[in-house]
Amino acid sequence: MNQIVKTLMDIWDWFLSNTGSLGMFVLTIFIAYYSKKSSKASLEAAQLAKKEYESKKEPEIIIYFEINEFNLDFKMKNIGNGVAANVTVNLEEKSGNFHESYMYKIKNGIFNTSIQTFAPSQEIKGIAAGVSDIKSDSGYPVFTCNINYYDMNGRLYNKSYDFDLNYIGGLVWTKKATLDNVTKCLKGIEAEIKNLHSKS
Repeated sequence: MNQIVKTLMDIWDWFLSNTGSLGMFVLTIFIAYYSKKSSKASLEAAQLAKKEYESKKEPEIIIYFEINEFNLDFKMKNIGNGVAANVTVNLEEKSGNFHESYMYKIKNGIFNTSIQTFAPSQEIKGIAAGVSDIKSDSGYPVFTCNINYYDMNGRLYNKSYDFDLNYIGGLVWTKKATLDNVTKCLKGIEAEIKNLHSKS
């Protein structure tokens, strides 16, 4: 019994004399654990900030078509914040005859050359086709435009835009009045007025 009491007293004495060291040991483990956790969170935050910064500097090129009277205009614009390099565009025709368009027939046009640099907010536009030139018995062309370009860090971007131009068939066509048109109309009205006066 005395031996058990003595052993318990020895353990208690050791615990009291080593409490500081044991506490420091436990505290050190907690500090190491939370330091590691904090470092991981800081690294993740830094990586997220870097990714966000880089995304704000990325080029983003879009291509689209607009109707302009009896013509179909092509537009390509860099709506991103970075410079695009080696921009190439190609077309996959699914139906119709877009190959009869102006832009497809041009020897060094957009479909068979590359744009070396394309700055933010830069835009390329022009007449793609006369609307009547691309209409066939089956309707208007359906195709995909594929665009490839690099950013200044050499990262490649691939984008595809599908176009079904058959919506053109449902539009009502108008023609913009020029000064010549207005002058001709006024001359016609004047002639009619003179004609009426001569008859009375």
